[in-house]
Amino acid sequence: MMTKRLTLTGSIVISIALVATGCGSQTNSVNSNAPETKTGANESNTPITLKVFQNGAEISDDDFKLLFSDPVKKKYPHITLEITRPGKDVTLNSLLAAREVPDLLLTPNSGILGLKQLDLLTDITPYVKSSSLNLSRFQSVAIDAVKSEKGELYGLPYAMQFNALYYNKDLFDKFGKSYPKDGMAWEEAVELARQLTQQDGGVQYRGLDPASSYVMSFPYSLTYVDGSTDKASMNNDKWKQVFELTKIILTIPGNVQPSLEPSAAASGNLFIKEKNVAMLASTNLIAQIGSAANTVNWDIAQYPSYKDKPNISGKLDSHNIIVSKTTSHPEAAMKVMEVVTSDEVQITSARKTARMSPLTSDEPKKQFGEEVPYLKGKNVQSLFKSSVSPSPVYSVYESDGKKIGQQAFRDYAADKIDLNTALRQADEEINRVISTKK
Repeated sequence: MMTKRLTLTGSIVISIALVATGCGSQTNSVNSNAPETKTGANESNTPITLKVFQNGAEISDDDFKLLFSDPVKKKYPHITLEITRPGKDVTLNSLLAAREVPDLLLTPNSGILGLKQLDLLTDITPYVKSSSLNLSRFQSVAIDAVKSEKGELYGLPYAMQFNALYYNKDLFDKFGKSYPKDGMAWEEAVELARQLTQQDGGVQYRGLDPASSYVMSFPYSLTYVDGSTDKASMNNDKWKQVFELTKIILTIPGNVQPSLEPSAAASGNLFIKEKNVAMLASTNLIAQIGSAANTVNWDIAQYPSYKDKPNISGKLDSHNIIVSKTTSHPEAAMKVMEVVTSDEVQITSARKTARMSPLTSDEPKKQFGEEVPYLKGKNVQSLFKSSVSPSPVYSVYESDGKKIGQQAFRDYAADKIDLNTALRQADEEINRVISTKK
């Protein structure tokens, strides 16, 4: 949840880059859970075009058509959706300057504070009540992430990210080890990694790639900057625990990453192309891994857990649809939200694009990935054995803190600095950067 409005000068950080997921399912007509709302006199069935801006929550043209424009047009023929994507000459700031403010915004929960900075958020609670939209259908942790501390509701989630343990079945077979099982603690995963970190035929095989200390921090909902105070938040016991465990994994002899603290996507590429990584613990990379040519012989297991966070795979990382404060068509915008979050479209999303639904319903889980060819025979139900911790309070300076925090881990992992000093100096540097930017 967000706790305050900040005033910044210059450009504003709109969102933190997140990896997009895919999910899906489809049926013949939009479910009755997307009810009709009462429209104003100026919004009967007059043709309306609503402009949608992709603010960090990436979605392909095909998926936008499948999950947004087509089902909306089917139920409300007078509503047309047009999506605008950021580019070299197109940003949210440039659209605001040109007075071309979108009606709807697609954003990760980490980007909501940036929208608040631009005064683009509005409380949709009155529209929710008039439309009889049932918020109890959503996971509470996902709804909380789009609310202010005062309870103002800014939008609705339409997808959630996840973490998973991907593994190369051929390497487990090669070294005669049993495949990873669901429900492992990190200690078990580390022991298995030791057994699979071997050199064979002149090739160094790595037992486990943890992606990064950043990804490893997700179950604790850690941030580099405290969004409530805009102060660095790394010099604490939980960050120490995350740094220590990540280093333990990477200092298994032979298991070091080619580049310490890479992006999750970079680790995914190594898993796919090098085929020398037995296990990869990371974010949602199923599309990257599954659709790659000549991919590994892979499967999925439940993401390992910290002992004090059993069956918690990460923090709430959702994609949301937000009604812009400046829209001239709030009722039509609400209709779009109802359709996109309806049971039927959510099942379509799960079946066809492998997006994890924010709904409490079991049906999207049961049908997850059913029409995604590269998920045939995969243990996708392991993804639903874990839940997520609540969204932290983000600061607009989080990306600045992340750069410094990740460098601190690199220095610590390379034995250039001790752990306490690394975290203390990271906090000091983050606070200096924030002070300068303010």
